[in-house]
Amino acid sequence: MARLDEIDIAARVNPPSVSKVREQLLDYMAQTDMSAQEVAERTGYARSTLHFFIRGDYGRVAANDSHLRAALFEMMQRNPVRVSARSQGRLFQTESYRRIKKYFDAAVECGEVCLLYGPPGTQKSFVLEHLVAECNRKKQNGAIYVYASSDMPPLALLKRIGRQAGCGFKTQYTEGMLTRLLVHFSATEKSPAVIVDEAHHLHIHELELLRELHDRSGCGLVLAGSHNLYENFLRGRAQLEQWLSRIDHKDPLPGLSEREVYEIAASELGNGQPAKLSEKQLSTLVRACRVEDVFAHGADGRPAIVKYISVRRLVKVLAQHKMKGPAA
Repeated sequence: MARLDEIDIAARVNPPSVSKVREQLLDYMAQTDMSAQEVAERTGYARSTLHFFIRGDYGRVAANDSHLRAALFEMMQRNPVRVSARSQGRLFQTESYRRIKKYFDAAVECGEVCLLYGPPGTQKSFVLEHLVAECNRKKQNGAIYVYASSDMPPLALLKRIGRQAGCGFKTQYTEGMLTRLLVHFSATEKSPAVIVDEAHHLHIHELELLRELHDRSGCGLVLAGSHNLYENFLRGRAQLEQWLSRIDHKDPLPGLSEREVYEIAASELGNGQPAKLSEKQLSTLVRACRVEDVFAHGADGRPAIVKYISVRRLVKVLAQHKMKGPAA
C-alpha cells in the first residue's frame, strides 16, 4: 500500500516516462556524485528499490512505478544542479540580485535569518533558484530550496525540507519529523540554510517550526515572498514575538532602475556589443515595463498607488523586440 507522502507527491507531480526519469536520474547522480543510497534517503525508498529502478527491473518488485517516478522527479526538480526551464536565461546583476545574494550568503555561511519581500518581477524566485543550483553544482550542500504551497500543513513543510536534506521521512507526526531533521542536521558538519519561497503562504504554526529548527540546529533561514510577508509577521506580533527578535535582515526588494533598464537592454540588443539607445527608446522601454503594485500600502497603512519596473516584463519586451528584428 502506498504511503501518504507517496500519494501526496504523485498528486502534485506529473513526471516524464520511466525511461526519461531513469536517464535524468543517472545524469543527476553523475553530476552530483550521489550514490543510490543517498538518492534513496532523499526520497524515502530502500536502496535495493533504487537499484531495481536503475537497472530497469522495477517491474519485478512492483506493478506500478508512478509513485517512485514522481518522488525521484520531484527530488531532482527541487534540488537542481541546473536551473529549471522556468528560470533559464540571463541572470542580470541588478540591485535586487546583489541584495538577494548578500542575504543568501549570510544564511549559508553564518546561519542568519533573512526576510526578502517584494512585488512580482523583482527576481526573488529566479535568483534563489540560480544560487541554490550553484551550491549544488559545487557540491557544497549549503542550501535547501523549499516551495511553500498555499495552505500547506506543517508536516508537509517539514517533509519537503527533509526530502531535500536527504533525511528519512516515514513518520506521520510533525514532532517526529522535526526530531528527524534535528538529528540529521546535527550529524552534518554544518547545517544547510533553508530557503523558503512563497513564504507568505506560511501560517504561525509553520513559522514556529522553522524558528525551532533554526534555534536548535543553527541553520540559516531565507524567507522570500510577496511584500505582505513582513506585514504577516507584524499582524501576528503577539504570537511571533520570538520570531521577530531573530530576524537579522528584512529587506523590501526594489524594481529595476532606469539605469539598469538601459544597461540590460543595451547588452541584450547589441549582438555581443553594447547597443546605443536613444532617450526616446529608453523611455519607451521604461513605460512598457512599468507596472502597478496593486497590493502596495503607504506609511499610513492605506492602499497607495506605487509603480515599479519589472525585470520579468523587461525580459519579455526585449524578447519580442528581438523577434521583430532590428527594424522594429
